[in-house]
Amino acid sequence: MSDELEVTDATHARRFELRRAGELVGFATYHRRGDAVVVRHVETLVQHRGQGYAHRLMAGIVGRLRGEGRTIVPVCPFAADYLRDHPEDSDVLHRD
Repeated sequence: MSDELEVTDATHARRFELRRAGELVGFATYHRRGDAVVVRHVETLVQHRGQGYAHRLMAGIVGRLRGEGRTIVPVCPFAADYLRDHPEDSDVLHRD
């Protein structure tokens, strides 16, 4: 079984999911506002905390949104901190 990480958009649940070898590791809930994606909450499952998965999830979300030509509105404090700490990703930050 692969240990590869994958970020998917579970549109039916309105969340991005981070999976490792098919197992859910973390998720970020969202809603769409036009071309912007409002990230409301980022969470790593308890048994996977402290291993950097939330950062990997955010990096995957940013990459997906960049590829789709969308922007992000980081309502979640973790998402906002991630974007503040990664100025190279400021191109996907939504500006009013």
